[in-house]
Amino acid sequence: MYAATYAYGYWHATTHATFEVQLIYRTETGVVNQMRNGQIEFLDGDGGVLARASIDTRQSVVWLAHPDTGQCGPGLKGEDYRSCIQTQGEWIPQWARDVRHANVTLARCSLARRHVQIDSRRDGLALWWLAWLKPPATGSQPYTRFSARIAVDNRTCG
Repeated sequence: MYAATYAYGYWHATTHATFEVQLIYRTETGVVNQMRNGQIEFLDGDGGVLARASIDTRQSVVWLAHPDTGQCGPGLKGEDYRSCIQTQGEWIPQWARDVRHANVTLARCSLARRHVQIDSRRDGLALWWLAWLKPPATGSQPYTRFSARIAVDNRTCG
């Protein structure tokens, strides 16, 4: 049973992920954290588009857009939201490790091929045990957590 629990947790954390985006805006006066509406394209090393996202200042979030189901935003409720999150969770590990750059489009400018720093971590073994003991509806499933960090230099936006 221990081996099966460990194997299941490892499999789930490998095939399901979340993706957080941190935007660091550099200005004349330093670094600010206030988000600006815009669009992001995540690129691989060859410049191919892996994923797209929208920057939403109302929610202070970056919404990933799955190529088929779109964004899992605040307009979705109940089973539609759960289904969207499940689809995105299975899609993210297919491309997230390959992200190297991003094209960022803001209201007044476009910044091409910005470097993206990707960090990842898998949920720990304790959560893998919970995934075995609790039903999936409790949200105890283990995931890989990706975090993308992008520096946006507003001084070049005019």
